[in-house]
Amino acid sequence: MFVNSNQMLYNKIMWVYIVIGIGVAFLLLICFCLAVANFSFDNFKSKLEEARQYGNSIGINCLDYVDEINEKHLDGKLRIERCEKYQDHFSVGVIALSNETMYSNSLASLSTVSHELGHAIQYKKGELTKQWQQRKKNRIYGKFFIPFILIGLVLAILNLVGVLPSYCLYIGIGFFGLAFIIFLIAIYTKYMEIKIEKGASKYAIEILKEYLSPQEIKICNEFLNSARLTYWGSLFRTMFGWTFLTKKDSMFK
Repeated sequence: MFVNSNQMLYNKIMWVYIVIGIGVAFLLLICFCLAVANFSFDNFKSKLEEARQYGNSIGINCLDYVDEINEKHLDGKLRIERCEKYQDHFSVGVIALSNETMYSNSLASLSTVSHELGHAIQYKKGELTKQWQQRKKNRIYGKFFIPFILIGLVLAILNLVGVLPSYCLYIGIGFFGLAFIIFLIAIYTKYMEIKIEKGASKYAIEILKEYLSPQEIKICNEFLNSARLTYWGSLFRTMFGWTFLTKKDSMFK
């Protein structure tokens, strides 16, 4: 009997330590995610300024570079358009560049353009289509997120004050569940976008290797990694914006 009592006490203590350990691990995970959410953009700006200081060793500007990659890897089908500063992007059949980017030969500009060319290669290989379709669906789902929460909240409150019967509480919980599913879909979509961005940067580094030295590739790679970290920051802001310890980010962009 005495042995059994000691064993039970030992088991209880072990469970207490396990629960405390899980709680501490969870808090550390949240702290890490919040750190990324809050400081990823500062890290990106630092790497951007560093990469801007270096011109590429072969002296090519981004406009000529795009022309060459367009012929080599995209069958000359990519059209170049102008856009506002900091709005460089790829859309179907088009790469939009600002004047500041077009005529720059900095490693920052070359990395940015290479990343967008990476998206063009992804589109050519069919890697972007599914993600774009999911993003469109995500915007539609987002229109129901707040209404579902409000409906669930109203039904729950009216049931608690006795205005509606008990089954309305379960209906309200159902609406909360649907809102939670939409939230999970939004998180998953953002995670998949990170994978797409990683793939575009991988293609970017491959085509940059045709032009740059290993040291220049290292700088470009660090810059692109810092840019991708901002997407992780966006994901964590979406997940933990409710803590008010980081800025909120839109779930349904």
